Amino acid sequence: MMLWPKQLLSSFSRPERRVFYLSLVAGTIALAGLTVIFVAQATKTVPARGGEYTEGSLEQPVYINPVLAKSQADKDLVRLLFADINTLADKIEVDKTGRVWRIRLKENLRWSDGEQITSDDVIFTVERLQDPETGSPLFSKWQSVAANRVSQLELTLNLAAPYAFFGNTLHDLYVIPKHIFADVPPANWRLSDYNLKPIASGPYVFASSDRRGDGFITIYSLVRNSDYAGSKPLIDKITFRFFTSSDELARNFNNGQIDGTGDLAADQLQKIQRPYGTADLSLPDYYAFFFNRSQNLPLQDRAVRDTLSRVVDRDGLIRNALAGHGVPVYGPIPPTIPGITIAPAPQPLSIDDAGKALDSAGWKLNDQGIREKRVGKATVQLSFNLLVPQISFLEQTADTLKSTWRSIGAEVNLDMISPDEAIQARITNRDYDAILFGMDLTASGDLFSFWHSSEKYAP
Repeated sequence: MMLWPKQLLSSFSRPERRVFYLSLVAGTIALAGLTVIFVAQATKTVPARGGEYTEGSLEQPVYINPVLAKSQADKDLVRLLFADINTLADKIEVDKTGRVWRIRLKENLRWSDGEQITSDDVIFTVERLQDPETGSPLFSKWQSVAANRVSQLELTLNLAAPYAFFGNTLHDLYVIPKHIFADVPPANWRLSDYNLKPIASGPYVFASSDRRGDGFITIYSLVRNSDYAGSKPLIDKITFRFFTSSDELARNFNNGQIDGTGDLAADQLQKIQRPYGTADLSLPDYYAFFFNRSQNLPLQDRAVRDTLSRVVDRDGLIRNALAGHGVPVYGPIPPTIPGITIAPAPQPLSIDDAGKALDSAGWKLNDQGIREKRVGKATVQLSFNLLVPQISFLEQTADTLKSTWRSIGAEVNLDMISPDEAIQARITNRDYDAILFGMDLTASGDLFSFWHSSEKYAP
């Protein structure tokens, strides 16, 4: 005879009823757990389309043009608003000699104004990159490359000689619309409204911008491009908000006005008061002190350079100036360059050992605590000027270097100048004894222009 649940429960004794309820709860929990495990194994989480993202920035966009873009803000926006050749191409082939690259574009590619994207746009872009009147930062990368039209969708790029890293150069080719710029003299491009309101081909198109009365751009908005040739972006709208100080940027992040930023230095993260996460990116960049041996006699001595380098506490610099966000580098090739074996780090020197090394090289302490050496008929002091761009963590690093080197008898005078002045005047003319500066090697790791002796004079 079948018992209904109510009759079944009434037939249980009190202990039996307690065991039944406990078993029921345990069974329910087990079933829920098995359900969760099954769903996790049988399904996968995928991002949903839609939503908005707002990023904060301290750098103003000026030339959102792949040929002219120089600042990080310009380059970031170029990658959102313009398509690279790999995205536009249906096929890219290189011949056996490595000198001829054949490119065929996809069909039905469109600019955001409805005009078709053709091989003429690609050829026009390459020719403008090569034109010295354009003043492109990419000028040197595109010399000795001839772009030839085959058809409306096909072209060839002919190199004067095979170049192992040309694939990387091609990867960074973002195409501009010929029908917009063809009739404008290159010298006038910087005056064009299209530098801030570009005709786009990338994952996003320009939507709107706001400016203050003095021309400062406060807001720059993009919306998803439905005609983009690559994988369609998921976020509907991206907005950039621009600020004049890191304090203002941090305050807007704390207030929830922006969702993220890449413009706060590691030593400024303490300004953030709301919960946040950080993403550390390994870049082919590093900062180092560079000695100009032609400008300073003591720095011509290899023992001096070696001792000054090995006595530096790189881990301490990273910990104090970069809040731990970095890795020590001991040579011209950083560990982030793939496929290259890095030599073991040199043995560090204590202050005492560094002093002994300089003593052995003939650099003796004088009454003022500065080392000197007899060179020919003259007595030369171990003293030099260190050129430092006025960037907070570099200034902090320079102060530490000065203190460390002074402790072993080297007198260092800090020459603080603006970053633009450092590049335009002092570096171009090699007008420094030593400089604390950054190196951006690009992802390819091509070191020729940085270290080959033929490149030691500008440009």
